[in-house]
Amino acid sequence: MILLDNQQWVEKNFSACEFNHKRRTLRMKVVAKNMLARPDGSLPTQNQDWSDLKAAYRLFDRPEVTFQAVTTPHWEQTKSTKPGRYLLISDTTDISLYNHKATTGLGMLGDGKGRGIQLHNCLMYNSDEKQIVGQAGAILFYRKPVPKNEKRMARLNRRRESSLWGELVDQVGSAPDGAQWIHVFDRGGDNFEAICHIKQTGDDWVIRASKLTRKVIDRNGQTRSLKEATEEGDVLGSYDLNLRSRPGVAARTARIEVSSTSVTFPRPSQFSTWVRESGINDLSMNVVVVQEVAPPEGIKPIKWVLLTSLPTATFEQGWQVIEDYENRWLIEEYHKVLKTGCGIETHALQTAGRTEALVGLISVIGTRLFQLKLIGRNQPKALASTHVPPHWLRCMQAARPKLQGRSLTVYKFFRELAKMGGFIGRKGDGEPGWMTIWRGYRELTLLLDGMRLAEQARSKSCG
Repeated sequence: MILLDNQQWVEKNFSACEFNHKRRTLRMKVVAKNMLARPDGSLPTQNQDWSDLKAAYRLFDRPEVTFQAVTTPHWEQTKSTKPGRYLLISDTTDISLYNHKATTGLGMLGDGKGRGIQLHNCLMYNSDEKQIVGQAGAILFYRKPVPKNEKRMARLNRRRESSLWGELVDQVGSAPDGAQWIHVFDRGGDNFEAICHIKQTGDDWVIRASKLTRKVIDRNGQTRSLKEATEEGDVLGSYDLNLRSRPGVAARTARIEVSSTSVTFPRPSQFSTWVRESGINDLSMNVVVVQEVAPPEGIKPIKWVLLTSLPTATFEQGWQVIEDYENRWLIEEYHKVLKTGCGIETHALQTAGRTEALVGLISVIGTRLFQLKLIGRNQPKALASTHVPPHWLRCMQAARPKLQGRSLTVYKFFRELAKMGGFIGRKGDGEPGWMTIWRGYRELTLLLDGMRLAEQARSKSCG
């Protein structure tokens, strides 16, 4: 993966935005560039000239500048995947704007007392290269009070949080030729309708089961609960899992057994109009069970039940399903980037509509910051000179003269970048997280600005 400098990255991701006037697109690129320079700052901090700040406020006030208009070019680039294997990891995060009392049009959060917007994201991950590709799609949702005495059929046909999983699958679409796309959902996406949406795309899925009491048809044709069906699965193998200590819980090694079976989900007795029109009456799939054997007394055993369209006949195939699901943590980290690194909850404009476009911009900027974490870690032997912008290297070597220029690897470059952000880098410290890399990146950006101003001053004096 070749890392673009900020200006190139902004051009690539925002030049195709359609706001009905090219001047608005140019302004969006200025706002994006300023946000990249200070991603955790407020709009006034990012746009320090009054003219820039005023233009930014005017931009987000335009009806043409919507969440979809800001994000669609980035989504389309992300989905134009080359042949390979990709995970499409989805989840919802609450954007709490409770403290922004003047913002109108927000929805409910939590127990109904919170105010804000729910952001349902799809993050694309190249599992061959182990790199974040970008955001493949997203939906904004505003929770409203449930109508009193609502009938079940009315609820099934009303747009609700559980329907976002299927909506986002449709928005993302199908994989291009030569690429395999695998949707990865947590238990929130375990519903018949959402899986039907994936089935229609022709793509694959790995979903953690939440309803073990649901009735399924096992591989022998018997109707029983999902829990009962998995208890008679074939054991594929076992492995040891080292668990770190937590407050009140000591570190330990758990023995994990992996088994698999196949089941068919019949269509529920009550279903939405969409499910009826889809014509899907049942869903056949494999199930991988990850279960701890003989846990210590008083300890709740580890257990995952994973629903998948992928093959699971061997331990290697079952392990691939487990690995795919374990990568679900990436979207949780991405949401932390949005909230901590980009301060998405500190921003607010006068209306929810204006805030939506700002959320769209931040959600794209967040992919840039998150990518920095994995580039160095997953390409350890690649030379920095072929993957990192030349002026970044010059600046880093000026700041740290002991670094060897020609032999400097991408891995070493990003560790040094993290050290600029507070990472100590001792043997027992492990790998740097995105936060220290981002802080180092911010320091590097300041040095780059200084180099640029010095070069401009030199050029003027020579002229």
